[in-house]
Amino acid sequence: MELERQRLRRKVHQLRAHQGRHSSFTTIYVPPTKNLTDTISFVKAELAGAENIKSKQNRKNVSDNLTAILSELTKIGSIPENGIAFFYGVKEEGGTNEEIREIVIPLSPISQFSYICGREFNLEELEDMTRPKSLVVIVLIEGGKVTVGYLRGKHMELIRDEDFFIIGKTRAGGQSAKRYDRLRDEKMVEFFKFVGRLLNKLLTDNLENVDAIVLGGNTIRAQEFLEKGGLDYRLREKVAEKIIPVSIIDETGLYQAMKEASRILKETEIYAERQAWDDFMGDLMKGNATATYGKKEVLEALQAGRVRTILVIEDDMDLVDEFMNEAQTYGSEVMVFSSQTESGAQLKSFGGVAAKLRW
Repeated sequence: MELERQRLRRKVHQLRAHQGRHSSFTTIYVPPTKNLTDTISFVKAELAGAENIKSKQNRKNVSDNLTAILSELTKIGSIPENGIAFFYGVKEEGGTNEEIREIVIPLSPISQFSYICGREFNLEELEDMTRPKSLVVIVLIEGGKVTVGYLRGKHMELIRDEDFFIIGKTRAGGQSAKRYDRLRDEKMVEFFKFVGRLLNKLLTDNLENVDAIVLGGNTIRAQEFLEKGGLDYRLREKVAEKIIPVSIIDETGLYQAMKEASRILKETEIYAERQAWDDFMGDLMKGNATATYGKKEVLEALQAGRVRTILVIEDDMDLVDEFMNEAQTYGSEVMVFSSQTESGAQLKSFGGVAAKLRW
């Protein structure tokens, strides 16, 4: 699935690079629930209506796009299992016109029928498919401070970074100190309940896609939150046993926690990436012949049929495409590393590509 997502991500990147004029680009998403006959009728009706477009050039562009899409629809026989998307347009550049004719069979079902004409393609639905649906939620907690991040696959996204006022400790003694401490404890419980409400609101409607919740930050406060925060019991069941100590409660701290999360969550993509990298480095440090790195060296080993798994950084999509295409020929696996992870950063320092060899 990761390779399919990478290919789709590449296609989205290519389509986004195209820019047209006025209504020269046409996007149509057809969900699997849409009847083919109804879809063809819709396109025919829009084609007839295009005659009313005042601008001669716009009228021609829209008509040409719809005519070409209609031709393809009459050939397919039925709507594919996940639906089908058309990205047709005319790109004017340097006094010449370039036709763009892209048909995409998506990775997952298209949610709804849509037809859009404009200066660029509508790519939101496809882009959403490039993101893993399952997620790990990382929650960093300190007294009065909470940071929430979503780890989807191998990519971290900052979701919330909240401050909650809690009065500081007092140096006073006697009854005043006791009352002050009681007020502070009450305020801390309010904070924990604030975090509980925040997580309940963010996650309860998406329970089936939440793989795990990892708590971090001040380990004592995080444990107190579990006891006093009123976290929905269904979310509580997804909380990892280990709390990760993190000194910085912000986006930087999320990346620190991500490194540790990859060690305790063994069913995630980030863990698989870490394992593959450790395996490669183990062979390399031992001087085994089953590890190599660098574009030239990996390509030579691949073409000799020696490569079992290629490790390549996502930053260079041309490099990713090249090795994906070559790997299919030689029956090799490709793992695309995130640029956000620790192992991804290490791979980048090796030139962005390495390989585990068969011999």
